[in-house]
Amino acid sequence: MTLSRRLIEQIAICSSRVSANNYFSVTAKDVDSVGIEAGEEVRVILIRTDLEGDLKPRDRDIYTSKLQKSNQVYIPADTRDKLDLETGDIVKYLVMPKDTFPSLMDGPIRGAARDFLEIQEEPDETPVSEDDRPTRETTSAEFSASMQKTGQITVPKDVRERMGLLQGDMVLATIQWLGEDISANKDIGTGNRITINKDEREELGLEPGDEPTIRLAVFG
Repeated sequence: MTLSRRLIEQIAICSSRVSANNYFSVTAKDVDSVGIEAGEEVRVILIRTDLEGDLKPRDRDIYTSKLQKSNQVYIPADTRDKLDLETGDIVKYLVMPKDTFPSLMDGPIRGAARDFLEIQEEPDETPVSEDDRPTRETTSAEFSASMQKTGQITVPKDVRERMGLLQGDMVLATIQWLGEDISANKDIGTGNRITINKDEREELGLEPGDEPTIRLAVFG
């Protein structure tokens, strides 16, 4: 399920910049409009702003936090990693009281916010179970594939089937590019992708569209 970026422009309350201490600021007007106060738990939808095309589940994250006295909201480490955020990046946000459902909110964004949450909270794809796991034929496999701007690379279906992999599994990934390589544990995420983080991309000199060689290994 994707969401038109045109709709995001209509319902995201505002844009903000990620601070050095991993917070973003909510304007006083936005705080007043949704009736939240410092110290109150809030529900946050954070959205990447530098992407083209439709918004996909991996481009946003939903979490709960507390509104600080300075009208700042913390961005958890797992959210920063998922969205590949760093200091100075601009994000769009939607903030509301944690226990307030969008349908109960006042103001012109009520209907749009409700639609946004309903679309975003749908499962990214069909859930997987152990019954779906293919029979493992090998504990390692190698492939090359194009890397997206976010550092994500899709693990090919034949590799997943031969290694008996499912979404949520952890693998040891060795990434090779231009004669250099690094190894790190990686989760098989949504869309059967692994993510090469920013530090790893910089260390190897990887750019969007590059096709590194990936060797995956599982144990046990």
